[in-house]
Amino acid sequence: MSNRLLTLIIFSLGISVLTAQTVDLTPDRFAFEPALEYDAAIQSPAAFLGYELGERFVEYEKSVQYYRYLAEASDRITIKQYGTTYEQRPLFSLVVTSTNNHARMDELRQRHLNLLNPKFAASAEGQDIVANDPVFTLLSYNIHGNEPSTAEAAMQVAYRLAATNDQATLDALENSVLILFMCINPDGRDRYVYWANGASRSVPAINPRDLTHYEPWPNGRTNHYWFDLNRDWLWGVHPESRGHIAEYQSWMPQVHADYHEQGYNANYFTVPGATPRNLLLPDAYDDWADIFGRENVNAFDEKGMMYFTRERFDFFYPGYGSSYPNIMGAIGMLTEQGGIGAGLAVETNDGYVLTFRQRIWDHYTTSMATFFKAAEQRKALLQYSVDAWNPTKSKSPHKAYIIRQEDGGFTKDFLAVMLRQGISVQRATQDFKVANSLEYRTGKRGSQSFAAGDYLIDANQARHLFLHSMLARNMEIEDSVMYDMSTWAAPLAYNLETYAAPTLPGVATEPVTKQETSWTGQVVTPKSPNRTPYAYLIDWQQRWAPKALSLLWEKGYRVRSASEPFSDGTTEFAAGSLIVLRGRNLEKAADMVSDMEELAQTTGVQIYTLTTGRMETGYD
Repeated sequence: MSNRLLTLIIFSLGISVLTAQTVDLTPDRFAFEPALEYDAAIQSPAAFLGYELGERFVEYEKSVQYYRYLAEASDRITIKQYGTTYEQRPLFSLVVTSTNNHARMDELRQRHLNLLNPKFAASAEGQDIVANDPVFTLLSYNIHGNEPSTAEAAMQVAYRLAATNDQATLDALENSVLILFMCINPDGRDRYVYWANGASRSVPAINPRDLTHYEPWPNGRTNHYWFDLNRDWLWGVHPESRGHIAEYQSWMPQVHADYHEQGYNANYFTVPGATPRNLLLPDAYDDWADIFGRENVNAFDEKGMMYFTRERFDFFYPGYGSSYPNIMGAIGMLTEQGGIGAGLAVETNDGYVLTFRQRIWDHYTTSMATFFKAAEQRKALLQYSVDAWNPTKSKSPHKAYIIRQEDGGFTKDFLAVMLRQGISVQRATQDFKVANSLEYRTGKRGSQSFAAGDYLIDANQARHLFLHSMLARNMEIEDSVMYDMSTWAAPLAYNLETYAAPTLPGVATEPVTKQETSWTGQVVTPKSPNRTPYAYLIDWQQRWAPKALSLLWEKGYRVRSASEPFSDGTTEFAAGSLIVLRGRNLEKAADMVSDMEELAQTTGVQIYTLTTGRMETGYD
């Protein structure tokens, strides 16, 4: 019985190996437009790497080397570093366009950004730009590190546009400026690629149960700190996000497509997506999403490729790479290739062998379709952005937002996000009143009085779609089923006392600048400074109170916290406030004053000194 079982296992393994050996990782069906003539002086990715795309996974540094090579070999491409990851990998963008456009790129970009001003856009010069200047298209790849076909498709896109001289390509390059975020998350990508290349074998493993289809935890989807960067386009918490947000803002494109992968048994997804949608968007957005989606599927129809639209993937939350561009006046789109966990090849649930090469080809095909359609529709797309940037066309009833100043640090945190996204913020220099304003915490309307120093955001600005989408207390929603995010109202998330006004208050203001977003802390001394401190208190509602706690522990302090709010008669302290008792830290007494001063300056928190443990209200 044992011999028979052993024979059966050996036979099964032999059949599996024979089956796997027949897999062609680079079938002719997925050749990259072989009918085109390519400049022999410019190496393809395959020639540069020494293997065909799809035969193994390309390490990030090798792809960077190739892009640097293309920038040197072709006068159609420039490369720029726009940021650095936690693991010190540089982040790059490519600009691909005609030689003529490159020669005047600074002028073209500035002319383009001038269109954000509706008065300029309506002028003769503005209309001339819409009529004659190129459209700006941005394609972003590999924000999820273990969706590797996306970044490899970008390599072929860059080569295709650098090395072909057919008239259609030359015309499209003249009519458009293409920006490529070739790999937004290289830390996550390399985490996946090094494992996948290390786990691969000379015989392709197509069985779904094979080890090569089971990436180990924590996998490569996220960045170094395991954060999903495709939820960070609004907030800019991480350096990768802050880098590509700033780069995006410097171009303000008309078209943006975000390239992803999903489970390998799924067909290819392209726009339009499912409901719910952001109903603040221009009505024309749905038409444009359908136009680009049909262009993608037309290319697939010719090859008999499987795809779907409208069944999944809503763009309601504005912090995805597919929806953030929409609230910046562009046509934002998502593509999802079946492929996560597929390795170099895998047998799907209907017996089809999906190769890595096909996944690359699919994304390459839709990338090229999007690029050419944008160039073809250059003028209409520029006009779409001009209209979307015009605040008089807003669907929101709110004309301004008022945020009361507070000392906890959350206001400045929020303002830093606004300024990073190009929002103009003002500070009132005198007291003022607003009638019929909407109070965010209660949802009620009424007359409110505000003080000098409170913040005012006028909705009459080009990024009004971003402003209303991010600050709306409740976004109108069509149905109750969504991909993941259902609410994100920034004023509530940051616990800010915020009001939405139906009219812009007539009050004198001064601009808030980026230099004013730093946090400054101090130690608040008692009224009787000669008395020995009894305790130091840090109100937990402050933005950086958790950081202060970690540093107190690091210095060896014993820290307590209050389970209920209390007051010394002068200051109210919230539940959770930190209490450092001198009597519980006597071994630190000699350094306590200087430590607290250092802590306040380092973290930006207010530290209150008490000379007694007796409180007027709440616990002693």
